[in-house]
Amino acid sequence: MNTPLRLLPVALLVAGGSIAQAQPLHIPDSLPPGVTAAMVTRGREIFRGKGNCYTCHGAEARGLLGPNLTDAEWWHAEGSYLAILERINSGVPLSQSRRGVAMPRRGGSSINDHEVQSVAAYVWRISHPRDSLPAPLTREMVELGQKLFVGAGRCSTCHGADARGNIGPNLMDDQWIHVRGSYLAIVGTVVSGVPSARSRVSVEMPARGGGSLTDAEVYDVAAYVWSLGRRR
Repeated sequence: MNTPLRLLPVALLVAGGSIAQAQPLHIPDSLPPGVTAAMVTRGREIFRGKGNCYTCHGAEARGLLGPNLTDAEWWHAEGSYLAILERINSGVPLSQSRRGVAMPRRGGSSINDHEVQSVAAYVWRISHPRDSLPAPLTREMVELGQKLFVGAGRCSTCHGADARGNIGPNLMDDQWIHVRGSYLAIVGTVVSGVPSARSRVSVEMPARGGGSLTDAEVYDVAAYVWSLGRRR
């Protein structure tokens, strides 16, 4: 992800505010589960505005202080939607940065969970112009997610085998502690975890349950947890 020097003047011009007169964005039909075309469009606005992303990645996301996000080379993430979402939520500490520049959590801005999801959707879209991914939630995803919840995902260790809470909160009631209960909010929490500093139950939730869940498995677990709310 080399930084084109020709973008430097552009980035300096936009560093003080959002980008005006954005060009239309072509959005293919194929998107990750739970992601919509509206999120991609909104994510571009946030990327070029209140999210502060453009100050390091450039107005067109082709790199400046931060890397180019439109090519196929990923430095600090694997390039999947979940990996991008996790990186935005967590940032990149200076000790891990390959450019010697830290990326603050959520770009150092105050964008909320839904806005983070939209930025991740936009970054995923511009870096995967021809990808084809499965349709959103299916019954099979929910069933696989339940098996992972009580098995390899280790979710039941804290939330109980019946998801009614143990060390972690009850997922069967209508009280959401760390997210609002939307599918993508649950996806984001599973993939990024909840650090102890933000935990309202004083217990850290490790990323991906502290296990080695694949992206597909994260989507499945989130589908199962989301389905619990539909049963109430």
